[in-house]
Amino acid sequence: MRFLVTIDLSKADIAAFDHYERQVVPLLAHYGAEMELRVRSLDRKSEVHLLRFPDDAAHRAFLADPKRQAMRPIMEGSGATSTVVEVEHL
Repeated sequence: MRFLVTIDLSKADIAAFDHYERQVVPLLAHYGAEMELRVRSLDRKSEVHLLRFPDDAAHRAFLADPKRQAMRPIMEGSGATSTVVEVEHL
């Protein structure tokens, strides 16, 4: 399974968002997942992630991870917003 995450950083505290990312991205490996792509626009107003999970159970477990959940207030307080869509490789 692959997910495309589009993050709006136009009103975000980038330092807070980056702190959240440094804590949460390493958790992917615990679930057999990986970030295949992470890019940020040159104006620092948006970022895109392509995430791969081995299956739905791994994805759900990552979303429910206690460490990730504990970091949610940091993400929410950063002002960053995101949309997530499941995608397929063509």
